[in-house]
Amino acid sequence: MMNKFLALLVFSALAASAAFSQVADSDTPSDYRIGADDVLAVEFFGNTELNRKVRVLQDGSISLPLLGRLLIGGLTPGEAQDKIATMLSEKGLVRNPQVTIFVEELKSRGVYVQGAVENPGVYQIPGGGRLLDMIGLAGGLSGNANERAGRTIYVVRSNTEGSDDRIEIDTRRLVEQGDLTLNLRMQAGDIVMVPHEETHRVYVSGAVEDPGQVEFSSTDGITVLQAITAAGGPTERANLKKVFVLRRGADGSQERIQVNVKAIRSGKEDDVVLKNNDTVDVSEHFF
Repeated sequence: MMNKFLALLVFSALAASAAFSQVADSDTPSDYRIGADDVLAVEFFGNTELNRKVRVLQDGSISLPLLGRLLIGGLTPGEAQDKIATMLSEKGLVRNPQVTIFVEELKSRGVYVQGAVENPGVYQIPGGGRLLDMIGLAGGLSGNANERAGRTIYVVRSNTEGSDDRIEIDTRRLVEQGDLTLNLRMQAGDIVMVPHEETHRVYVSGAVEDPGQVEFSSTDGITVLQAITAAGGPTERANLKKVFVLRRGADGSQERIQVNVKAIRSGKEDDVVLKNNDTVDVSEHFF
């Protein structure tokens, strides 16, 4: 049901664009550090005439009524709130000041969106921005993408150990089953990869009804049993206990893997996933 996925991406594009002009909700990470070009809504409870929408300058500073220029770059919104309230209190400018900061635009945080989208590139995270928001900002799936493209999306994210984690997102679970835990909140420097679908092929030979080439999509994949079925199924002389997968390595060497399709059919063994250009050879019984 990829049409549903496409529709949701269109909706996400509109929602993501609107997010730039709306106050961010509590979905903005509490540990987010304010950076240059972020847009903040600074609100003063009981003193609404002091409310301001400000953009953080390149040196991490903002300007506010009564306080003038102050540095908040590198602080969390909560820390910035406390700093402003403390300054107002110490200067005797406001009694019991209560300050709230909303991050409306997280302009200092870039996410790279690549692959089968209309406009690959670096996009800033709107307040509370999540995975579908970023794909929406990139224009959704590309026009030449097959309807199956994007069934698996990858998010590459740096971890605390200095290496990268590769997070696999099953869009069927996300969109069709409504598993919103997969709609990840984006982080600075994330890379979103929407794979292009490619046509792969395997070759089926031996005791099958229609030996030859079998094509399949890179996103769906194919197994030994599926390849044999696509080749018309086994003949009466097929020895399904002796099926061989021939696989050529990058160095030109050839690997020969024996597969017991009869055991796979009965559920005693797992089916074997094939790779592009594998050959499946089905042996014959000799009476």
